[in-house]
Amino acid sequence: MDEMVRSLDELDARLGEMANAQFDSPQYKKILSLPLTRERAQVYILQRAYFHLNRRDCWAYVQAAAPFDIKTMIWDHEREELAGDEARGLPDHYTLGQQEGGSVGLVPEDFVKTPPLDGTMACCSAWIHIAKDRPWLEALPVCAVTEISNSDEICIGGGFARRMATKMTNELGIPLKKQASNAEHVVLDIEHAHLLMQAARLHAHTEADFALILKGAAESLRIERVFKGVLGDAMAALPGPV
Repeated sequence: MDEMVRSLDELDARLGEMANAQFDSPQYKKILSLPLTRERAQVYILQRAYFHLNRRDCWAYVQAAAPFDIKTMIWDHEREELAGDEARGLPDHYTLGQQEGGSVGLVPEDFVKTPPLDGTMACCSAWIHIAKDRPWLEALPVCAVTEISNSDEICIGGGFARRMATKMTNELGIPLKKQASNAEHVVLDIEHAHLLMQAARLHAHTEADFALILKGAAESLRIERVFKGVLGDAMAALPGPV
């Protein structure tokens, strides 16, 4: 993974390799192999809501520092996340997460009164630090690379949302159509996963540019592994299926 990237095609391939490697990590393996209960799913969905809110913050910091064409690209990406899709009758993505929570017994008040885990707060703070304080070409992957690891098109065996959706269906009997957040991200993150390379084709022209992108991506994926470990440990601390 330390070999120098010298072209956009090599960069694209390397990012795909990094996203797929997440699923071989102990943190990913633990959370994806852990049998679900409604209570464990509640922990996952509630803490995921803080991740979703953190994405909005990080994208905003990157947008502020990015060139105009990338600002526009991020605006198009964030429009539906923040405002929903009126044409399809869908609310913003935070509300979608609350709706999905309803499938495992959560109510909107739970998302207000349940604080982030210590590890969730630490990971969110780390992501914001990179998004806010690094050069924009290094900061952009902090947001965009998590879309890549959620893409069914790029990740062999499906992205993370797809795999969690399948677990919720198989282990809790909740069909995908009742998983409001997973169902939407399974579709949208195929498109969203291309944003980073679209930006790279416009603004990454040297090996140094490629190295900045890969540095930001690697750091974001490292934080994400920690976050998945936090979730897996919190879920495993609850009783399993009987």
